Amino acid sequence: MDHLHSRYILFEFKNYREKIKQGQILTTEKYLLEKGLRKVAIVLSRRGADENAFKMTQGAMRESGKLILVLDDDQVCNLLESRQRGDDPSDLLFDMADKFLLGLPR
Repeated sequence: MDHLHSRYILFEFKNYREKIKQGQILTTEKYLLEKGLRKVAIVLSRRGADENAFKMTQGAMRESGKLILVLDDDQVCNLLESRQRGDDPSDLLFDMADKFLLGLPR
């Protein structure tokens, strides 16, 4: 988080039947504030994000340096199973963030 100039992580939970849409990402992005040292959000959504929502997360990163990761149920289960095995689940989160950042289009 030092690289993102953020001290806090915002967690948001979306209990929707379908994948979340770009409107939900836009709402989350409004809570992220550079001056408040709050530029990272993890959104837990039952089904993940649709394509437009994912593009919105990419735009938030490119334009404002705000990192928004969306985790679906399977990814949350992987984190919990990792912890049960005695591994550090934060390693999986770092991998998700790296994959997101490395895949960022221009």
